[in-house]
Amino acid sequence: MTQSKHSSIRTIIATIVALVLTLTACSPQKSADSATGTQTLTDALGRTVELPKNPDRILLGGQRELYTTAILNPDNPLDKIVAWPNDLLENDPDTYHAYAEKFPKLKEIQTTGEIWDNSFSLEQALQTRPQVFVISASSFKAAEEAGIISGFEKAGIPTVVIDYFVEPIKNTVPSIRIMGQLFGQQQRAEEFVKFYESKIKNVTDTLERTKPQEQRVFLWRAPGYFDCCQTFKESNLAKIVTAAGGTNLGDNLLSSQQGTLSPEAVAKAAPDVVIATGANWSSESSPAKPGTYVPLGYSADPKSVAQEWKKVLEKQTVINQVQAVKSKRAYVAWHHFYDSPYNFLAVEWFAQAIHPREFADLEPERDFQELHTRFLPVDANGTFWTGLP
Repeated sequence: MTQSKHSSIRTIIATIVALVLTLTACSPQKSADSATGTQTLTDALGRTVELPKNPDRILLGGQRELYTTAILNPDNPLDKIVAWPNDLLENDPDTYHAYAEKFPKLKEIQTTGEIWDNSFSLEQALQTRPQVFVISASSFKAAEEAGIISGFEKAGIPTVVIDYFVEPIKNTVPSIRIMGQLFGQQQRAEEFVKFYESKIKNVTDTLERTKPQEQRVFLWRAPGYFDCCQTFKESNLAKIVTAAGGTNLGDNLLSSQQGTLSPEAVAKAAPDVVIATGANWSSESSPAKPGTYVPLGYSADPKSVAQEWKKVLEKQTVINQVQAVKSKRAYVAWHHFYDSPYNFLAVEWFAQAIHPREFADLEPERDFQELHTRFLPVDANGTFWTGLP
């Protein structure tokens, strides 16, 4: 983005903020009355944030934060949400429709644009009269550069950062606690934290006890959605690979946190295990075409997605010659583990794929069922992990 464009945006933001503050000063406000004081918290970036003690109007920077609010308040996961973008509908329609069927109000919540593509409207967001803006660490820098964070600050609205994306193992627990504090669901947050930490500890303790042989893993990000072969370096799902006891190839082959490797580079690296990601992308908003990806999610049939995975690999004439593929050590995980508090399931599935002998007794499918039975308001349907048929 150019400097002149930044200046124009800042001018527009200043005008919008002034207008909205004038309008809201003349209209009934719930913020000051309902908050009954302030509270301070430390967000996922280590920022100290002062905000209303009991906010009841929360603007979310991602619709996929429903993954978290559903844990915290399964009876009313939409409580206090005044607006959010459409990213769940666009990227995970299976989950969107599962929740919309049970909570029709989901379709009525106002939508904003998204930060990553510059479609986020500060004016529209301010008109929802939020008391707090919650944003992912992966989007914070872009929002800051676009003047969105300062725009909210000028309107007296604090920004709180959570993170399941950049440092998922490190920041999932604090992010759940932050959301529990914001939504007044601290006890529920602690119940999930205890559950989450026990699952991660089980994997780390097993690795420490067994000290398995090194296994090189190629983490293949969303084949079909991206050209071959997108992956991560020391962030996001790369951290999941490491937590599961694997050596992530992208850590040594990429120069940035996200990037693309050629099929030839992957083949030369000779991974012991290949783990891809897939989801039932929206046909209207996704570049992925049927037959090029693996549509995992709440509506996925296990036999069908295994066949889809086979077809995806057959089209990759270099990757399908890798020994990991030939020996059927090639798997696909639900893509949205990459930005979700459900990432402990990815740790378990990855660990079992990377070190099958050491984790023979691990039961991620059982834990998937328990997650839904104990914490979520929707049924544990579909398929979130598959291998080759």
